[in-house]
Amino acid sequence: MTQTKRRRRKDMRPTDIIDAAVQEFGIKGYSATTIGSIAARAQIARSTVYLYFDDKEALIQEAFRVRVGNVMADARPSGDAADQSFSEMLSHMLNTMYARLVDRDTIVLLRVLIAEGRQFPELTRFYHDTILTVAQDMMSKMLARGVARGEVRPEALDYDPKLIMAPVIMAAIWRLTFDDIAPLDMQHLVKHHVDLLTSGLFVRDPV
Repeated sequence: MTQTKRRRRKDMRPTDIIDAAVQEFGIKGYSATTIGSIAARAQIARSTVYLYFDDKEALIQEAFRVRVGNVMADARPSGDAADQSFSEMLSHMLNTMYARLVDRDTIVLLRVLIAEGRQFPELTRFYHDTILTVAQDMMSKMLARGVARGEVRPEALDYDPKLIMAPVIMAAIWRLTFDDIAPLDMQHLVKHHVDLLTSGLFVRDPV
């Protein structure tokens, strides 16, 4: 193996280890997963994992940061948002959240929170602060902007943003629980979520 290939392989190792860890968490759960099983799945020595992560808890924290940490940054309206309608901004935000948070690998981390979150309150806090709180704040600001532009009914400012975001969490839980029985049509679900919200939030005759 050339030096360039060895360097590229070394640079990829943290990502490879995280990918292997998420797969192991999905199969065995967090508590039953070991550093040894993660190393075996990544096809590296157990000692190599410790070159990048102090322990399993540090590894799952990094998995959350990599897989979940940037979701809301990506969901924010783009730099030319001044020219976007409320419907366009809402569609971008929800499409991003569905694509990233209901992804089959990412929901493994949600499963860890649901099943074992009490053991790792810092991970629960991370998910709450980086996803739920940020999403609610973003939604509140989008609603306020929509009202100011005459696109959204003023009473929408009194709505709890959790009600608007709830179908995303429902989709993740559905995929975790019922996907083998009744798989979700994600494209259909996202479109109708956006349609339902816009039809319910819009003023009858936007100015």
